[in-house]
Amino acid sequence: MGCGPDVVEMFGPVLKRLPIWVTLDDSDERLPRLLGLLKQHGVKWSEFRRDRYTDDELEAARLIFMDVHDAMDGIFAGPRVGTRYDMSEACSSCGSGARQTSAMFVDGERLQSLEGKRAAPTWYHDILVDEKLAGALADSGATGLSFRGVFAAFEKRAQFQLPWQQLYATHTLPRMSPRSTGIDLPQPCPCGRSCFGTFWEIPPRLAYRASDLADACDVNVTWEWFGYVKFNGDVSDSVLAYPWFLVTPKVWRIFRDAGVTGFDWMPIRVVEE
Repeated sequence: MGCGPDVVEMFGPVLKRLPIWVTLDDSDERLPRLLGLLKQHGVKWSEFRRDRYTDDELEAARLIFMDVHDAMDGIFAGPRVGTRYDMSEACSSCGSGARQTSAMFVDGERLQSLEGKRAAPTWYHDILVDEKLAGALADSGATGLSFRGVFAAFEKRAQFQLPWQQLYATHTLPRMSPRSTGIDLPQPCPCGRSCFGTFWEIPPRLAYRASDLADACDVNVTWEWFGYVKFNGDVSDSVLAYPWFLVTPKVWRIFRDAGVTGFDWMPIRVVEE
């Protein structure tokens, strides 16, 4: 087949299975051969499609969607680990609109998830960066950006601060244009703001009205909140949805120059409506 470690990633056993992730361009001649072998041997698989863009395309973008490639490769964190939120303006049904009021607390038993990385997501798409990368972002003068400390939390209430910072966006964009594609809303909350998702087979392609980007900063989050929700009013036992990060090429270049991996970068479309 010719699929080596440059395109194949293997993970530890999950439910007596050995997950294997193969990343190929849709024009790669190995792709139809691989699919043919899977069919021949009766192997079941899932396809995950995402667009890839050149540096020139990203440089020319108004904003870039900073997509987490695999959140489960990050670290468990959030309300169930001790991070606190102001819920006064949040939806009472789903918790969207919750405003973080504390440092980010992460699971101290999973710190190996951060080893060897310059930046990493939490399982719920919060973005963590090491101190050097945080310094580069701060020195750049990027607008719409603030930082929160990151603490490791353990079961016996022990806590200590890590040499990491959480990126915190201070600016929320208006709703996306309805001309965005690849966005799913299988079980909408009555507030209309959360429970958004994406399709495995259809790449998300975000569009915004030009007029809605007039006040955009270098770091922004979407009005829409994505992901699974479990919320019954007790934040400490909740799974909250999360907004997506959209940044300017200025911020993307800092991550690129730092050699950061683990994120897919997708330029938005600007539409006139």
